Amino acid sequence: MPQKEMAWPRQPSDRQWEKPEGDDPRTLYQMLMVSQERFGNEPCIGYIPGPGMQRIHLTYNEFGDLSTAVGKGLRDIGVEKGDRVAIIIDNSVEWAALSYGANAIGAAYTAMYTHQHGKDWAYILGDSTPKVVAVANTEVLDKLCDALPADGWPASGVILLGDDPANKLPPEGVEVRSWTDFVKAGRAGEDLAEIADDPSALSTLIYTSGTTGNPKGVMLSNWNTLSNVLCVQGVFELYPGDKNAAFLPWAHSFGSTFDLHWMIRMGVHINLISDLTKIADECIEIKPAALLAVPRVWNKFYDRVNSQFTSATGLKKVFVGKAQKAAERRIANAGVQCDAVAPSGFFDKLWDKLVWAKVRARFGGNIRFCMSGAAALSPDVASFVQKVGFNCYEGYGLTETSPLVSANGWMGKGKSRLNTVGMPANGVRVEIDKSAWDDPDRPDEGEVIVYGPNVMQGYWNLPEATAEVMTEDGGFRTGDLGKMVDGYLSITGRVKSQFKLENGKYVSPAPLEENLKLSSLVEQAVLDGKDMKNTFLIVHPSLDALREAATSAGISVPSDNAAMCADDGVKSWLLTNLTENNMTAPKWKGYEVARNIILDPEEWTVDNDMLTPSMKVKLRNLLAKHDDAIKSL
Repeated sequence: MPQKEMAWPRQPSDRQWEKPEGDDPRTLYQMLMVSQERFGNEPCIGYIPGPGMQRIHLTYNEFGDLSTAVGKGLRDIGVEKGDRVAIIIDNSVEWAALSYGANAIGAAYTAMYTHQHGKDWAYILGDSTPKVVAVANTEVLDKLCDALPADGWPASGVILLGDDPANKLPPEGVEVRSWTDFVKAGRAGEDLAEIADDPSALSTLIYTSGTTGNPKGVMLSNWNTLSNVLCVQGVFELYPGDKNAAFLPWAHSFGSTFDLHWMIRMGVHINLISDLTKIADECIEIKPAALLAVPRVWNKFYDRVNSQFTSATGLKKVFVGKAQKAAERRIANAGVQCDAVAPSGFFDKLWDKLVWAKVRARFGGNIRFCMSGAAALSPDVASFVQKVGFNCYEGYGLTETSPLVSANGWMGKGKSRLNTVGMPANGVRVEIDKSAWDDPDRPDEGEVIVYGPNVMQGYWNLPEATAEVMTEDGGFRTGDLGKMVDGYLSITGRVKSQFKLENGKYVSPAPLEENLKLSSLVEQAVLDGKDMKNTFLIVHPSLDALREAATSAGISVPSDNAAMCADDGVKSWLLTNLTENNMTAPKWKGYEVARNIILDPEEWTVDNDMLTPSMKVKLRNLLAKHDDAIKSL
């Protein structure tokens, strides 16, 4: 077979990163046009239009033409260079076409989640003042009609997706156009007189989660995002025609930069996951070469496979044990971390075929590498994914850094390190401000400050908030604690989420929280204990699993979930289980290990205001909910 070639070579490490050079794309739309020209009739985006329906595929030509038509359509309804286009749509062809179409005419898109509260949409629309808003369906439009004041509607109205006519209508004079009519008019419109060409122009406003107040609009330019994309082109094994399985929300910077724009740049066939509860099932059909996900996905994968390994009996149990040992020995001999090591020798290949190949088949059997981002990935999980036979790379970044700051994997095979997030990306410089941190037990740690072409232009309409996070020489204060060792960055917590116990010891809750979530008994967990003698846990347990495990251990478990979570015997048993399995020394110091536990029978969600739209816990709200229980500890 002929050797595959990547669409683009790796960038030289000594290039300048302040601005585009040579044949670099200058805007996201220009990048799409280059990919359309190169990949033409190759598949670009695949999606399932409705339950029980077959996947439909658009070629690069079809998607590029659609994006251009959307740009013309936006122009013809009054959207101009410098305007904003709001999107309240889940990942879809329409979402992608709106983002590239807006970019074609020099407008910026601002995307929201369809599961957000109406009040959040109203705030973001009021703050970003878009010229038009595109909505996913009549349900979203109904919620928007209830939430928006009469004078809060965009001047060019609403674009409504779907076949259903509007149910509730905005105030008189605010036009509602169907997507079909809008695109038809755009296709018939005059060609664009000019294509936007400013790398420094605003390309997107991404609103941060707002765990402690109103969300802030992060201003990212074309070059902010493109510098991220160009940095990883030709680095990870992605070839034209490869498939990905896209389910990270494109309203989030990790999803849009890497699961959309990077894939378009590399000629990849993007395949949208239609049902997030059936990611593995759809991966079997898609057979992706790359899978980008958040730690929660990898944690569930780790838990599910390990629970099946643990329950194996007879010959199957023998095979699992042999496969585990063979993989561990092979990886240890190779002396690499994060990178998969192919089996060698008769028995190694046999155990791989009997055990690990079947695990890989659950994701289509074709994955070359996995990337994890948006939160800390447990080293135990990363090591397990490596044993399965996937390259597993963790990256680090923030919305304000477009998002990539550093990652394992991009430096080359054999150079990744567990317990780190790799080396800073090309063009990015990281400094550790030790003056922001005063724990004498951890003198080498401090606040991570990022410099580079990926750093945002600022927060929209918030000069004071921008000044708070930017240094005088252009660095961005991340709010994350970290340290640099041999050029590798390790993230050790959040500056603000660290808390000090009564004895003066500092506790960094995030790593322990992630480790707790590896338990099959835990769905969600928070560690706290500020100014207290000991730490405590608030846990939303996996209710059925907890009931079964505690009953099997001889605990008398009430039949009602709320009563179970309030039962002292159940709480004591679960705390002991977690202490013995998930909060073990020497990884966790004695003062970090929780002495008390509060069980919450209610899942933490966006709807009950315990989570942000990007699934971060609203700690203040959670602590307020359990205030009485905390005071009684």
